[in-house]
Amino acid sequence: MSGMGEKARTIVTGVNEKVSGTSENESSEGSMMDSISEKVSGVSEKIKGTVKSVPISTSKSTDEMSRKIDIFLNDKSDQLIKDWELATQKDVSDIEKRYTKVSRDLGNFDNRFNEFRGYTNKKLKKIEERLDKLENPE
Repeated sequence: MSGMGEKARTIVTGVNEKVSGTSENESSEGSMMDSISEKVSGVSEKIKGTVKSVPISTSKSTDEMSRKIDIFLNDKSDQLIKDWELATQKDVSDIEKRYTKVSRDLGNFDNRFNEFRGYTNKKLKKIEERLDKLENPE
């Protein structure tokens, strides 16, 4: 940064000589440029300090955090499942098996119900005929 300050000082000094043609303003311009150069130098040191405090690789810290989360979840998974009433793969496979069994049984139940309905309808028809004969003796 000090190199840039000197370049700026030379340019400003050259402009000052061309504009005013005197050398007494040159010393005040030089001291002002020295002051600016010191301020810029101070700011650059602050920036360097800030940049040094930033981690080199954020992916390393992210990976570390992910690893810690995984360890926590593995340790506490049973409690989390219980507290949040989550379904596990075993629970889902059990439900699938039960659904498959019920689906097969539905066809069987439908056939049995149709047989029962036919048998019941025949019985009801016979009872109605007998009732009709009792009500209307000819």
